[in-house]
Amino acid sequence: MNPSPEDVFKLISSQYLGKVLRGEECVFLTPADINDDMRPTDHDELLERAIYPLAQQHGMDKIQGELENAIQEICFDALGVFCAIQCFYIQIVREDAQASPLKIDRKNLPKFLAASFLKESDALHSLEVKKGDLSNDRSYKVTLSGMRILARDHGINWGVVLP
Repeated sequence: MNPSPEDVFKLISSQYLGKVLRGEECVFLTPADINDDMRPTDHDELLERAIYPLAQQHGMDKIQGELENAIQEICFDALGVFCAIQCFYIQIVREDAQASPLKIDRKNLPKFLAASFLKESDALHSLEVKKGDLSNDRSYKVTLSGMRILARDHGINWGVVLP
């Protein structure tokens, strides 16, 4: 069972939204029909079931600002970069599908994420979200693939040439 929006709001109020994005608190489970075991928390579920309702209740600007800050704050290690880019990816896709009330920063945030990706690139190669991920370099490949898709299909300018 997924946490409630109120559970997430308590963590936002305590400046711990980053822990939610990293899958350390209030974990949102990946639906069985998706069957993606590479998600420490399901960001699509988190956005739809907690962040968007909280934005409606507490103000779009406040919750959007908290989300953007948390995305940046978690980029201190490979897991954080992995989760931040996954969350950013899902948010952009949802915005472009008109399934999000938020309009996340598309100018500065991607540049920050790209710099974080490059900084943590070596660590992403050795990030093991699930036992055995290292054998096929999944964390790095999933992250880079998401960034390339956002550039190609959604016009995201990362400010760097992606590997």
